[in-house]
Amino acid sequence: MSDVLHVLQAAVAASFVLLGVVALGEWLRERRSSSGWIALSIGMLGVVAGAGLVGTEIGAPNSPVISAIAVTAFVLSAYGLLRFRGTFIPLGPVVHRTALAALTAVLILELVLVWLPDALPHLVAAVAAALLVVAWSLSVADPVVRLALASRGLPSVQAARLRSLAAGFGGLIVIVLLAGIAPDLERRPYVAIAVELVALAMAPLLYASFAPPTWLRRIWRAREEERLQLAVRELILFSPTRRELAHRAAEWAMRLVGGDAALIADADGTPLAHEGLPPDRARELLEGTADGDDARIARTGGAAAQTAIVVPLDLSSGRGTLLVLAGPYTPYFGADELQRLNNYAIAIIAGLDRANLTERLAALERTKSEFLNLASHELRGPITLIRGYLSMLAAGSFGQIPDELTTVLPVLEAKADEMNSLIEQMIEAARLEEGRLELHPADTDLRELAQRVIDTIGPLATQTHQLILESTADEVRAYVDPERVSTILSNLLSNALKYSPQGGEVRLTLTADNEFAVIAVTDHGVGIAKEDLKTLFTRFGRISTRETQHIAGTGLGLYLSRELAKLHGGDLTVSSRPGLGSTFRVTLKRTVGGSSPAARAQPA
Repeated sequence: MSDVLHVLQAAVAASFVLLGVVALGEWLRERRSSSGWIALSIGMLGVVAGAGLVGTEIGAPNSPVISAIAVTAFVLSAYGLLRFRGTFIPLGPVVHRTALAALTAVLILELVLVWLPDALPHLVAAVAAALLVVAWSLSVADPVVRLALASRGLPSVQAARLRSLAAGFGGLIVIVLLAGIAPDLERRPYVAIAVELVALAMAPLLYASFAPPTWLRRIWRAREEERLQLAVRELILFSPTRRELAHRAAEWAMRLVGGDAALIADADGTPLAHEGLPPDRARELLEGTADGDDARIARTGGAAAQTAIVVPLDLSSGRGTLLVLAGPYTPYFGADELQRLNNYAIAIIAGLDRANLTERLAALERTKSEFLNLASHELRGPITLIRGYLSMLAAGSFGQIPDELTTVLPVLEAKADEMNSLIEQMIEAARLEEGRLELHPADTDLRELAQRVIDTIGPLATQTHQLILESTADEVRAYVDPERVSTILSNLLSNALKYSPQGGEVRLTLTADNEFAVIAVTDHGVGIAKEDLKTLFTRFGRISTRETQHIAGTGLGLYLSRELAKLHGGDLTVSSRPGLGSTFRVTLKRTVGGSSPAARAQPA
């Protein structure tokens, strides 16, 4: 039993000595205050274990020198962990001074007892030992609890490291308290072996807290992979602006590698997003680290030098930068983190370029809408004046008109009406885009309305065209905006005439059931190819073919007609065959049993 215990004690001592050496190496490599304090804490535990092993081997476990070294290292291990906690979670000055005073006092008392064992009564020695255990345990318990709580909501690797550190030191607190409260119990062989096994189990936990291997970090990160995939999808597809996208990308870049701060710069060097950094510091970091063609690990300049991963972003507008700074408890930046962030940068580039294109398209759409508004209102005045004079001519206000002008005047009036219709389309499209288009519904006889539209459009037809209205003998009433429905039918009939250059029959058919009225406009014109149908109802969507390229138009008529039909609770659809003509069907919700489907349509 004693041999097993001796082997376990040697293994524990060797483990903690090795931990101390590794912790010191980590600090020498990174030279950060956080890694320095954790190296001090764990290194001192290694000194305590090593001093005990040396004392046992030389046969002088109670040597004053060895005891003094062990006690000093023991106290420093608690102070080092407390200061490490201060680099991660601010340590208040009162707490710091109180802990430092308590640890210093018990250390001095213990050193006096080590060098002058007979100078103080045995009771004082027992009290001093108890005070040492309490002071060490409280100084260690504070970081253990706070770091465990702080791990919630952190990236998986950081959270796992903090929990490993908390669990490792938590186990040591249990061992120290057991030794201080029940020293006789610990002397029993089985209890002593159990204690050494617990201490040995704490070594890998502490190692994983400050120097986790790459394979372990990958295991810890596995839980975040699905969330990362969703974040990348949202990043690329759903971020509305480049700045919002950049902020989301910077947050996830920090999570991916456990960074403490991140920034993304545009091609011109201006920061698009900076998380955990003030603007001045972000610009300072960019000036010192933005150069370079490849992803790399770098040290930032200035008094507060930090480790950073710098990844160039090859945007369509030039080269941007992604930079992630290490924090006080960031996993070590190595090849794995560098590769991971470099892969993530591809999604950032795609997202930023997509957002840039979206913003440019949105600006173009706004420009089009502004032009529609401006042009339509500027044209409305002259066209109104022309129509007024034509009406006065037709009414004989300027005297008798020649017979030649009598035949031409209806065509001029029709063309003026057509131009006015185009202007109204532009105004309506602008209102629709701005959400200001409203309906003014009334109980309407669709058969009478269709006849009026045919009478208005009739002058545009040539001698080879035939305009035919086919309807039921009874009225077809619907609760609609008659002006808007007239716009729809005028657009469809004028298009049917324009796109039937060889003439032929243009038929308007009106049918109805209890819920819907259907108005179909059929021509025998040039028709529409199947692959072109998808652009037919888009804003400014015009189909240009050899047969139709000479026909003027804005590309707004069918777009506006369909939107108006939708505002009435219906739709506008088309069926067509090239060379054989087209049929456009307008579906409108009608009045049922005297009730109105809607008193007022909502803006689109």
